[in-house]
Amino acid sequence: MIAPLHVVARRRRGLPHTFAFVALCLAAVPAWAEPSFVGIWYSAYQPDEPGVMSLIEFRADGTFYEEFRKCEDGDYVGYQTESGTWSVVDGVERTVTDTINGDAAKTEDSYAIESLTNTERRIRMEDQVFVSHRVAKFEFPHCPTGT
Repeated sequence: MIAPLHVVARRRRGLPHTFAFVALCLAAVPAWAEPSFVGIWYSAYQPDEPGVMSLIEFRADGTFYEEFRKCEDGDYVGYQTESGTWSVVDGVERTVTDTINGDAAKTEDSYAIESLTNTERRIRMEDQVFVSHRVAKFEFPHCPTGT
């Protein structure tokens, strides 16, 4: 059976509208964003300092705030804060620390970026690899007891 002419015409007319609708929907979908350093990152250990945890917040304005806590036998036995500026250029994370524990300082560090995802940051300074994971809050867990 052959379809009536008005049905065929309606089908053909609807096809461009369907394509236009699909194209509009695809245009409205945001492109996948590259992972960003901006946010809060937690590291359960420092490869150069056993028992030290860290939290660092990279802010979109190019500043950072970092805290370190040293644990022994389930207790905090050391604490340090740092703040300054950060940048990423050509696969290198660079920090310039302006204050340590509230006192003026001037320390510059550069780290090769091994990998960065939405959940993990892996950087290298010489033969030491630092691994941190994105967290929602600037909040340390309890010190491990070692038992």
